[in-house]
Amino acid sequence: MFSTPERLERRTPKGGINRKTYLALLVDEYYETSNIEAQQQVTANLANFAYDPINWVYLREAKAHELFYEIVQQSGQGTVDRLLVLHAVVGLANIALEPAIAEYIERSNGLNNLRALLEKYKTDCEIICNILICYSFLLDGGSRTLLLKQDEYLLKLLAYFKQSGNTRIINLATVLSEDLR
Repeated sequence: MFSTPERLERRTPKGGINRKTYLALLVDEYYETSNIEAQQQVTANLANFAYDPINWVYLREAKAHELFYEIVQQSGQGTVDRLLVLHAVVGLANIALEPAIAEYIERSNGLNNLRALLEKYKTDCEIICNILICYSFLLDGGSRTLLLKQDEYLLKLLAYFKQSGNTRIINLATVLSEDLR
């Protein structure tokens, strides 16, 4: 359910911290701990907050999108905990409709990094589905559409996923392929 400012205020306890501060504290907590379980919990919470557009400005100000993107980049360069990758991809997919975030992803070579994750996690339904959803949401920008249409390797991966045997992946790959025509 999407929130309103009034609903957020009602749900914030008297003397409690506001949403903006809370999200910034979560991002800080991720960087301040080396405990993988704590990092998983933080990224899961941030990805969940990214679901509601009312939080997008707070998440952007807290640089949560940069945290998600950093995890995606690190995963492409080495071994990163699977749940951290999943939460990062879900977080990016949830917030990718926010124009400033979509632009950030494009400017930061994010389209290529997401494609690299498609290759790396070919058999992981959750990660693949969320990357395909993220790509679909990113297609709203005209230059991104052109970039994706020109990405021959992405088109080959989509053809591969359309033959995967997993209905969810097949459907998402089919829709994204059709959107790229």
